[in-house]
Amino acid sequence: MDTKDALKQKLVSQYEEWKADFDKLKAETKGAYAEGQLEGSQEAKELESNMDKAKAYIDQLESANEKDIEELKSKAESQLDGLKNAFQNLKNKFS
Repeated sequence: MDTKDALKQKLVSQYEEWKADFDKLKAETKGAYAEGQLEGSQEAKELESNMDKAKAYIDQLESANEKDIEELKSKAESQLDGLKNAFQNLKNKFS
């Protein structure tokens, strides 16, 4: 497995973990989610935006050359850190 594949696998794994945690939070707070409180909250919007951006960086790895990989790695990891913080904010608000 080359560096690009290993990096993509790591980032996809982290992304999928946060996505699963978000889905779990939605299930745990189904009352708030059903009423639109969770889904329409600023925290949820921030989390979904961070998820979309992280996924975009992961997708860009497919066509990245070796020169661009380090920059994409840095951006994707930063976005995943933002995703972690956004998830924590959402969880704190609705748990």
